[in-house]
Amino acid sequence: MNEKSFLEFLKTRRSIRAFKEKGIEESKLNLILEACNLAPSSGGLQTFEIYQIKNKEMREKLVPAAKDQTIVVQAPLLLVFCTNPSRSVERFGERSQFFSVQDATIATAYAQLTVHALGLSAVWIGAFDEKKVSDILKLPQGQRPVSILPIGYENETPKEKTTRGTRELLHVI
Repeated sequence: MNEKSFLEFLKTRRSIRAFKEKGIEESKLNLILEACNLAPSSGGLQTFEIYQIKNKEMREKLVPAAKDQTIVVQAPLLLVFCTNPSRSVERFGERSQFFSVQDATIATAYAQLTVHALGLSAVWIGAFDEKKVSDILKLPQGQRPVSILPIGYENETPKEKTTRGTRELLHVI
């Protein structure tokens, strides 16, 4: 893939909030997880965990925790990315908390791009009650949910993408 085709690929990715009632093939899920496994992480320690939720009852419980975003129950698959700073605290001390958030978000981004490459769609959810999600998932002490990624087959026409543009993003000092 050359740089032009990669940028075109990025331009076609959209956040999708409506999915068909079709499950995700295990082979595609495995590729998404492999991409997460290949994502860069602080010190190569992979200070994140991924929770897979296919069970509809569990997804229904997450709706109120996700600020009533019904997409979490509509999508056939949810991946919840969490921090696990205990994997790097010995090496990075207090900074391991920050690095773990970065690792989880990088893994989420890799998953989101792989979803798109596989002809699937997703939307990154960051608006949720962290404590409620933690309680519902019964996360171990020290782990924190960072992002929820509903994944499925697109069932809507995405809007045109608007951005600030590169000149507004960059500040030369």
